[in-house]
Amino acid sequence: MAGWFRLCRLSLIAGILVLLVGVAAGVAAGATTLEVWIMETGNPEGAKAFFNTVNTEFEAAHPGVKVNLSWIPWLGAQQKFLTSVTGGIAPDVAELGTTWTPDYAYMGALEDLTERVKGLGYASEFVPALVESATLDSKLYGLPWYAGNRCMIYRKDWFEAAGIKEFPRTWTEFIEVAKKLTKDVDGDGKVDRFGFSVNGGSQHEFMPLIWMNGGEIAVKTDKGWRSNVDSPEAIEAIRFFTDLYLKHKVSPEGSITWSVLNSRKAFTTETLAVVIDLPLLVEKFQKDNPNLAGKIGVAPIPYSKRPASFTGGSNLVMFSQSKKKDLAWDYMKLLLEPKHQLAWAQLVKFFPARMSVLKDPSIAKDPVLSVYADNLKYGRTYPAIHQWGQVENTKILLKAVQEIMMGKKTVEQAMQELANSMNLLFGYQE
Repeated sequence: MAGWFRLCRLSLIAGILVLLVGVAAGVAAGATTLEVWIMETGNPEGAKAFFNTVNTEFEAAHPGVKVNLSWIPWLGAQQKFLTSVTGGIAPDVAELGTTWTPDYAYMGALEDLTERVKGLGYASEFVPALVESATLDSKLYGLPWYAGNRCMIYRKDWFEAAGIKEFPRTWTEFIEVAKKLTKDVDGDGKVDRFGFSVNGGSQHEFMPLIWMNGGEIAVKTDKGWRSNVDSPEAIEAIRFFTDLYLKHKVSPEGSITWSVLNSRKAFTTETLAVVIDLPLLVEKFQKDNPNLAGKIGVAPIPYSKRPASFTGGSNLVMFSQSKKKDLAWDYMKLLLEPKHQLAWAQLVKFFPARMSVLKDPSIAKDPVLSVYADNLKYGRTYPAIHQWGQVENTKILLKAVQEIMMGKKTVEQAMQELANSMNLLFGYQE
């Protein structure tokens, strides 16, 4: 009898253990996971360390929640996001490039954040161009995260040697400076140092000139968005850009198809005096060629009628498929805290979306970053419409400028054809 009771007792204990193990397994299986997708950076180790800190802080404040972070390569990212949306496996939170946000919002993939952002208490601090990029039909579908813009990077020593005391502020002045810096250095009768690179394969360098000349790339009408690149202001702006190559000959012959990769190489190898580029390139140029140390300056891009600059960057978005929207919003808000804004900006060499953070001495007193940061107030973004992605993907902007530079079309012809093509993509009809 005693043996029977002992057997029953052991069976009961075993049953309780099995039950406890099952409950524990159930808890583990039911643990909440927040799926987060972030684009790869040029500093992968630093980025991982940053997000380890953020995720540890988030998980400590949300017991039982685990952040599953995935790094997404920029190449092919749009297709990956599209596949995830159509397959019903989109992440809860993700980083989206500014020009992508309207397209995904239009297809209904993104959560409307308008009311949530209003409740932040600091929405007025955001870089205006980022807000514009995340807005579709007066609704905000992205939380501005970080911004990047372009300025002129130039050889200070060559300017000084040529007697040029300050960087030109107007287009007319810039033409003369670029011509002065274009020269035959070794005396063989051939130009081997050019004043500027007219990159026909980089739209971010020539499209903002339209804004600088008082024009608009596209305008919203009662019939929808209409291209404005055939306006007198736009035609004059593109003529100025292409004339630097065709008429003034301050740019290498091959620059018809050059992208920033080509102009960066030319600047590094000391055959180019001025480039339009991002702030992180100043450090990279000096790292790749130590002879450039202390010889590089930065300045705003010269303009005709008003200062302007294309401001890109990224927004944080919440996918409408998410079943954890409140958690997703908490995570997004955490990334917008000043300490994380500043840390991420320093890591990726871009700028915080919150302009109040730009006052930090690490930015405000830096001779390079302060110039770019100040230029953010003139930042613009391409039309925040879902068709803009098609405009870029078809490369019609590049084709128009390259055909002008190759002498195949006049500026008027190329811009009229470009306007027609853009209107076709916009679905605009007179």
